[in-house]
Amino acid sequence: MKITYGSSKTGNVSEALRNIAEPAALFFSVASEDMLEKAALEIEQAFPGVASIGGVGQAYIGKQFFDAGLTVIAMKENIKVAADVLEQASVMPIKYIRRLENAVQAVGGERGKTACFDICSAGADVRAVTTLSDYLCRRGYDLAGGTSNSAAVACNGKVYQDACAFFIFKNLKGKIKSYKENIYIHPQGNEKQFMVTEANPKDYRIRTLENETAEKVYTSELGITRDKITTQTFKNPFGHVCDSDTYIVSIKGVEADGSITTFRPANKMDFLTILSMGDYREVVQDTIARIRSELGGASAVLSINCLFRYIMFSDEQYWDSYLAEMCRSFSHAGMVGVGEHYNTQFVNQTMCCLAFE
Repeated sequence: MKITYGSSKTGNVSEALRNIAEPAALFFSVASEDMLEKAALEIEQAFPGVASIGGVGQAYIGKQFFDAGLTVIAMKENIKVAADVLEQASVMPIKYIRRLENAVQAVGGERGKTACFDICSAGADVRAVTTLSDYLCRRGYDLAGGTSNSAAVACNGKVYQDACAFFIFKNLKGKIKSYKENIYIHPQGNEKQFMVTEANPKDYRIRTLENETAEKVYTSELGITRDKITTQTFKNPFGHVCDSDTYIVSIKGVEADGSITTFRPANKMDFLTILSMGDYREVVQDTIARIRSELGGASAVLSINCLFRYIMFSDEQYWDSYLAEMCRSFSHAGMVGVGEHYNTQFVNQTMCCLAFE
C-alpha cells in the first residue's frame, strides 16, 4: 500500500486534495466538529464513490504533525477498500451488522489479508468494539482504530452522530496485521493486583478496590496526594489484567466520595494493577522490529495514537523523534485519538495500528 496526503490549515478541501490522485481510500481529520460536515461532503464530491471516513483530531504523516484545519491521508495501490458506518453505536450497533458483512463481502474477505480500521464517536467505544470484533475476529480479520474527539464521525460524504465509521481493507499483495504498543510495565517485583469491588461502568467510575476507595488505594500505593491523581496517570495508569495481557485504563478524575473516573470502563470483579512507565524508546524499537520480523518489511502503517501519549511524548520532547523513528522504518500516518481499539479490546494510552505487508 502507498500513502500520500494533503492538508490545509484553513480547512480548504480543494487545497488539501490538490496533490491527491486516484485514491482507493481517504482518511481525514479536522480540528473541530463544526468543520466535519463540509469536509466530508466536499471530499465525496471530489472523489465520488471512493471510500472515506473521518473524525476530529490531530494528524501525522511521516515526520509531519498537523493540529489545525484539515488533513487527508490517501491510500492506494494493491488494496481493495470498502467503507460504511454502524449507527447507534453506544446503544445498539448490532442493528447495522449487515453493513459490516456487506463491506467484507465487497472486498472479498480473506483470513490474514483482510482487516478493519475504525473511528467512532466519543463514548461509543465499548459496544462498537464488541460488535466489530465479534464478527471480525471469529473470521480471522484483525481490528485497529480509535475514537474521534467529538460526538460525530463521517463516512462516505455524510456525518453521523453516535456512530462508528470503518474501513474494511484487503491487501492484494500480502498480509495485514494489527498491533498495539504499550509503553507501561508492572513495577519490578510488584505485580500487585486489586479486585474492583464496586463500580459503575456506565459512568466509567471505579468506586472501590479491595473494598477501599479507589482514591485511597491509588494514592497510598504511589505515595501521592489526591490533587496529583489526574496528572499521575501519565506515568502510572491503571492496567486491566486480562488473561496474559494488560490493557491500559487512563484516569480522568477523582470524585468527592473517593471514586475514580476513567476513560475506559471497569467492571466489578475486574483485576487492576498500577503500571509504571517503561523505556518508551526501547518499546518503540521493539514494535518496529516485531512488524519487520512478522511482515518481512511493511509497505505502510496506519495508526491511532492516544492523546495522552502525544501529550506525554511532547512533554518528554520525544514526539518528533517518535514520528521520525516510525517514518524511518515504514510509510506511516494516522491520527491522535481519545481512545484506541485493538481486536477485542477498547484501551487507553496506547498506539494501535494496522500494518500492511
